Formats: sequence, C-alpha cells, structure tokens
Amino acid sequence: MTPEERAVQLEGHFWQVRSIIEAEEMWERVPEWAREFSPENLEGLVKFAYFGGFIDMAGVRRLLAVDQPTARQLLVKWYEEVREQGCWLC
Repeated sequence: MTPEERAVQLEGHFWQVRSIIEAEEMWERVPEWAREFSPENLEGLVKFAYFGGFIDMAGVRRLLAVDQPTARQLLVKWYEEVREQGCWLC
C-alpha cells in the first residue's frame, strides 16, 4: 500500500469512527480541535471510542490499521495518558 493509499484509508476510518461516536450521541464531547481528519485526531477518536465502550480492541486494530502488538502498545500508552491527563469522557 502506498502512503497515499494509506492516508485515504485512514481518512475513511476517521469518518467511520466519527459515525460510531455520533451514533452514541457523544460527538459533543469531542474537542473542536479534534473534529477534522489527521492521523493524530484519528487516534484520539479511536481512543475515545475504545474507552467509551463503543468499540473493542479488534475495532482499534481495524480503524488504526495496526497489528496486535502495536495495538497493545497503544493501549498501554493510552492508559498512561488517561491516568495523567484524563479523557474527553471525564
């Protein structure tokens, strides 16, 4: 997959996770700065959806297009971030 194809895929995943969050009526909890596509904002929305219970780890892997070891590393990082900074749900 070319970098351009990957970027298109990830942008599509951004809109998918946005739809999931909107279906849960939680979009208003997403900060304004995170409402447009970027790889960082995609990760933030996926993290929000995961901690909100809207998706599972398989969804995390699919939406971020990462393998299981990478998803585990992200989960550890996310738990540390939530402990230190809180999250959009709080």
